Amino acid sequence: KGKIERWFKTVRTRFLADNATTTLAELNAAFDTWLNEDYNQRKHGSTRQTPFDRFTSQMHCLRTSPANLKDYFRKVARRNVNKDRTITLNGRLYEGPVLLIGKRVELLYHETEPDKVEVKYQNKSFGMALPVNLTVNYRVKRDKNNNPQLHLDNHTPNYRGGKLWSFRRRNQDER
Repeated sequence: KGKIERWFKTVRTRFLADNATTTLAELNAAFDTWLNEDYNQRKHGSTRQTPFDRFTSQMHCLRTSPANLKDYFRKVARRNVNKDRTITLNGRLYEGPVLLIGKRVELLYHETEPDKVEVKYQNKSFGMALPVNLTVNYRVKRDKNNNPQLHLDNHTPNYRGGKLWSFRRRNQDER
């Protein structure tokens, strides 16, 4: 705590006392200049090293971050895969693997990237979950053993391009 208080005292006495900037941008630029040209270049009284030299002398102790560092900060949610292969996460539907229907899976995701959701079951990755295409998912029927079978519904009317109400009125007039 004393080290931090000393830092603020140094900033107040050596930087703020001589500074006469009027905008935040000028203050940031002046502080950056003071930090690099004055504070980091002045030798410390007891170590006889500048802060920059002291820091860089221990650079060999630093480790590089892993390539997949971002994966370490993903959130984890546990969900059941529904009979229609869907998984709900934060109000969005995703397609789950057929093999995991009825199983409780882990979903690894970043809130800022809702399209990148990884599905894991028993610590094994089953790849990325895709957002559901509701039309395709509706047409895939499953038997009692949850085996998928593509069902093409010939009774589904074609899309009418937003003319639903005129189509409905025409049918009512014909009756």
